[in-house]
Amino acid sequence: MMSLPLAQALVPDAHTEPFDPIRDYNALYALAVWCLRFSPLVGIDHELSLAHKRDELRTLSSLHYGITIDLTGTEKLHGDIDLLCQRVDALFQHRARISAAPTIGGAWALSRFGPHTPCVARSIPALTEALTHLPIRSLRVDRLCLERLADVGVYTVGELLSLPRHTLGQRFGKPLVYRLHQALGSLEERLNGVEERARYERHRIFEPPLTNRRAITIAIESLFHDLLRHLRAEHISAGLFSLVICDTASQRVRKEFPLSSATNDTKHLLSIIQPIIDSMRFCGEAREIILRANDTTRSIKEQKSFTPQTLDARDVARSYRELLNTFGIRIGKDRVSLARLNDSYIPERSFSYQSAIGVSRDTHDVVMESPAPYSPRERPPSLFSTPEPITTIAMLPDKPPSCIQWRDTRLPIISGHGPERIAPEWWRGDVRQELFSTRDYFTIQDHTGRWLWVFRDQRTHEWFVHGSWT
Repeated sequence: MMSLPLAQALVPDAHTEPFDPIRDYNALYALAVWCLRFSPLVGIDHELSLAHKRDELRTLSSLHYGITIDLTGTEKLHGDIDLLCQRVDALFQHRARISAAPTIGGAWALSRFGPHTPCVARSIPALTEALTHLPIRSLRVDRLCLERLADVGVYTVGELLSLPRHTLGQRFGKPLVYRLHQALGSLEERLNGVEERARYERHRIFEPPLTNRRAITIAIESLFHDLLRHLRAEHISAGLFSLVICDTASQRVRKEFPLSSATNDTKHLLSIIQPIIDSMRFCGEAREIILRANDTTRSIKEQKSFTPQTLDARDVARSYRELLNTFGIRIGKDRVSLARLNDSYIPERSFSYQSAIGVSRDTHDVVMESPAPYSPRERPPSLFSTPEPITTIAMLPDKPPSCIQWRDTRLPIISGHGPERIAPEWWRGDVRQELFSTRDYFTIQDHTGRWLWVFRDQRTHEWFVHGSWT
């Protein structure tokens, strides 16, 4: 592996871009939609789809970035499969790995590990012969299975097929047998189909180009009005708006407006994006302005007159969503989080933060959280992320300290009570001391009247301040 500065020094004219898995996934999905012209059944790799749902695209191997086209029943339309593969290969300027096989697993293996030219296996026997010389990795098995097979000297599919089939599951795991049967057609594999996404877009070309900043701002507002009017007519709400301004020199200014919850409310949206538009730096003369609505969902209509008693709750929920939208656009969606209480006695686990963007919440969710196993008065409102060490003077181990040294300041203690012992949560598997050791917590008051939450680690016998009541 070579570092980027060294590669740029060796090849000064090389074009480089930062790795963006979401962009790559969207581009591949768009390409799969384009392939619907060859067959009504087109899909992307199953592992790729799962990684996208789990937000694990950065750790996924590039081998899973592929498109599957089901050509069953299209013989009269395309004619010979070899000619179709050559045609598709020419369309991609011979830069794609293309193969055709009776099974998805077989086509996957041939396209990744087969010859660079289009490869066609018309039957299961022909596919079995083509797979013989391919590595075991072509069957889409995990690394542990590959290591087990390598230990016994099995590296190719042909060597694997020479072993007794009924012993493979016991020796190397059932996933190997499952993948092998999928590749050879003994087990059916479903296609992870794609469908063409509806595009909601408005754009205008100006001749002559707009040179006045106020005119550009008015044009953007007009596009927003037009697009939102169309969304409302289609009963669609959008969670992300993207704005592109092109000048006469083909330079582009892009701006995205991510929302916490999808909306098609013109008044609300313009009220929060108007300051952002005013602060944008436009590039010279504006020749074209493009506005797109993404992350669209179907709007839910309610007959308010049937449930008049819930109008206030709906108004509060709508105001809450609008507030999150404002925060997300003004200060950034990554900076807007929700604090939630967790059912745990351990202070570090008693609460957690979760992104507020993309979380659908109603008024009941905002007010009611998971019941905590303690009352709010038993925990300080200010809890330190890392407990701060202190030195203490305590008459007895199970009594609160009479004096502490904290932050280079000596603090006499005038009152205190405790201890409250918090032990590892054994039902969660936290019985090891390195995960969480037993602590004795005390609530103490210093000579200034401030209340502190301190504890004594039962393993190291050290004292710490963990929070304060302010």
